[in-house]
Parts: sequence; structure tokens; C-alpha cells
Amino acid sequence: MRRSRWIAACVVFALLMLPFYLGITGAHPATDDFTFATYTRPTFVKTGSVAKVIKDAISYTLRTWRDWQGTMTGVFFMAINPAVFSIRHYGIHAGILLTLHLLAVAVFLCHFLAKRLGLGWRWWIFYAVLGASSLIFLPDMVEGIYWYNGAWFYTGAQACAFLTLVLCDSVMQGKRRDPFRIRTLLCAGLLFALGMDNYMTAMMCVLGTLLLALIRIGSAPESERKEAGKALLLVSPGVVGLAISVLAPGNRVRMATDGAYQGGPAWFFVSVLKTLWAGVFYTGRFLVKTPLLAFLLAMVPVLRKIGWAPSGKRIPPVLVVAAYFLVLWGMLFPHIYSSGYAGSGRVINMYHEYVLMALPLAFCLCLPGKGSVPGKDGMWAGLAALALAVCLVLGQQSNYIRLVSDQITGVQAAYTRQFQNEYAILEAAEPGSDVVVPVWTVQTVTGKPTIYEDPTAWTNESVANYFGVRSVRAKPAD
Repeated sequence: MRRSRWIAACVVFALLMLPFYLGITGAHPATDDFTFATYTRPTFVKTGSVAKVIKDAISYTLRTWRDWQGTMTGVFFMAINPAVFSIRHYGIHAGILLTLHLLAVAVFLCHFLAKRLGLGWRWWIFYAVLGASSLIFLPDMVEGIYWYNGAWFYTGAQACAFLTLVLCDSVMQGKRRDPFRIRTLLCAGLLFALGMDNYMTAMMCVLGTLLLALIRIGSAPESERKEAGKALLLVSPGVVGLAISVLAPGNRVRMATDGAYQGGPAWFFVSVLKTLWAGVFYTGRFLVKTPLLAFLLAMVPVLRKIGWAPSGKRIPPVLVVAAYFLVLWGMLFPHIYSSGYAGSGRVINMYHEYVLMALPLAFCLCLPGKGSVPGKDGMWAGLAALALAVCLVLGQQSNYIRLVSDQITGVQAAYTRQFQNEYAILEAAEPGSDVVVPVWTVQTVTGKPTIYEDPTAWTNESVANYFGVRSVRAKPAD
């Protein structure tokens, strides 16, 4: 009976995820995709050499570090985005990203729930709910999945960060022989690279690795305490990468251009206050705008019945909560300090993902042992049902509903024909010509327009450079 339920759950999970993969045909380059491709696509068109494209991408990354921003890992991957090689096969990246994301969530939850906290096969319940919720309730689906430069810079980096933290924790435990230190070197390399990606992921990796090292030291016997202290060394590659990114001369140029950054002690203090408030706000927001609160309440009697208790020394709940907010506030602060607010849709996606993955871990660590949780099962079931009702009313599942609806009604197919027609016009245009394309009349959640009526808009100029024409603009139909 348990096997049949497990198979049924897998089928339901796969059906819920299917629309995301079907949405791949509606993905297309937008905004920064064309901007970054401008510096590397001509090389690929002329030479067909991937090695030369990578060389140009590295050169552009170093120039950007000096002139615009310090996130070199992210800039490098944006400079080799799919539009550089084939605009027709651009959407493939979304399928790879979806698979990487789901795999990373599975590995992360399996490691920390099943192996480290001893929940056994029940980690799959957490994965089914949290893995599905991470996509179905994603705040910004376009920037989180289908737009390469936004999705890989944030969602992709977050997935790599989850896998890196699992690897770091495994290395710190030292239970597997590794005579050539391959896993340690891999950890160091990943942390260094992620330290130079977006600042939210960089801060999460640095603080997350630091907390794992402190837990390792605190749980080690006195005789092994010195050896366990070596775990702290793993933090250094991430710190070095983050320092290289933060100290980039280009950061001052960008912050000055954005116009929000003010500098000085007063601005720092205000940013701290905004960060503290934002941490509480986003935790509360994603508790009720996703099924997270309902799920955690429903799991209380389950965990109580199995007599769950974390292995090793129990961490005081106040420290668990403090560590949770330390990492979340660390993720929030860079964007608030540099721009004055928590971030755009793709950045909010990061907080959504972190709350969904980290809060259940903190919840399990804070939950008392067998028999010490008050209340009957019926009470917890009622509270979970009430929380689920609140989620269904306030939840942010509208993007998913629209994704499915657009696929069923043919809106996504019409949207796809729309941008394919636009690219056909641009590819057929003579070099150096002024091109006029139709204004898009169909919109969906898998993409966003890039060409507007003003030919001097920076996105229009990026598209014109990509296709080798003098200018491009959109014109409404008569």
C-alpha cells in the first residue's frame, strides 16, 4: 500500500512540474541577453570557435569588473548565454535549469533531513511539497526560469549553492576517504566562484559554510575539537571571492548611476534597519503565500509520533532562529545597502527559495522531542487546514495558473509565433537598415518584450547591435 501511494505521489509531482517544461517553447532572449551577446556573438559567427568565445567572455568580464560591477562569475556566464550560439534553441537552457533546480533541492533536503537529522524516508514528503512549492509559488516566473540572464544569475546560482553546502558539510564530517583532497578542492573552487556571483548567493554560501563549520566544531568530542576546527578554513575561499566582487571599482560606477546609494554612517544604519524589517517581512510573507505554514503544522504530529530528535548535541532553539535570520539578513543587506530596497522579482525569488528550504530545517531543529509537543493530532490538523485555506486565498500561485491556462488555450503558442516572426523580420533585414517590427499584442509568463516604440531605448539598441542593423523599433498595428 505504501508503494502504491509513493508511485501516485510521484505521478502527481511529475504532472505538476510538466507545465514548466512545456513552457520552454515560450522562452526567448530579452534585455540583457542581447546586451551581453553583443560582445561575444560576432566572434562565434565569424569563427565558430567556442574557445575564442570564452576568451572574449573572460576579457569582457574583467572589463566589467573595472567599469560596472564585480560579480565576475555571473557576468562571465551571461556573456556566453544561449543567444550567442543559437537564438532558435535558446529555450533549452530553461529545461536544464529546471532539472538542476529540482535535483539540487532533492540533494539538499535528502542530506540535511534524512542523513543529518535522521528523518529517513520522510525527507521525500518534504521534497514533494517544498520542491513543488518552490516553482508553483515562484514570485517571478519569467526572471526565475525562462529569462537566461536573470534565471541563471540567481536561480541557477542558488541551486549550485545548495549542492555546494551539501558537499561542504560532507567534507567537514570527514567520514569518507579522500586522499587527494579532491572534494575539498572542489568545495573551495565552488565557494570561490559563488563568492563572485550575485551577492545574495555569495553571502548565503559564506554564512552557511561558517554555520556548518561551527556546528561541526561544537558537536565534536574534546579530543577531535582541534581537527574539527579546520572546517573553518573552508569559509575562506568564499570570503576571498566575495571580497574580489565587493572591492571591484565598477561597483561605485553602477551605484552612482542607479542613484539610490547615498553612503555614510547614516545610510548604513538605515540599511541595517530596513534589512531587519525585510527579514521578518519575507519570512512571514512566504509562510502564508505558499503552503509552508500549513505543511509545517501538519508535520508536527508526524514528527512527534516517530520520536524524531536530531543526532548529536541539540542546538538551543534561540541559536537556531538566530542563525536562520543571520543568513537571511546577510542575503538581504547587499541589495538594500546598494539600491535602497530588497530587490526586483528575480531577487525576491531568492528569498522565497531560501525561506522554503531553510525554515523547515530550523523548525525541525526547534521542535521538542517525542511526547513533549502539546495538543492532539486533531488540533494540529485543524490549524494546518486553516493555514492552507489562508494560503489558497493569499497565495502567489497566479503565475502557475496562468502558465497552465496559456498552454491549454493556445496563448503560449500565439506568443511563440509572435517572437519568431519578429526574429524572422530582423534576420531578413539588410545590414545597417532601420527595422520596424509589430508591437506584441500577446503576453504570457514565459517571456517579456524587449523592443519598444522608442528606437533609442537601450534594449532596442541591444537588439539592433545583435542583428547588425542600424536601429529597430516597434510599431502598433493600424
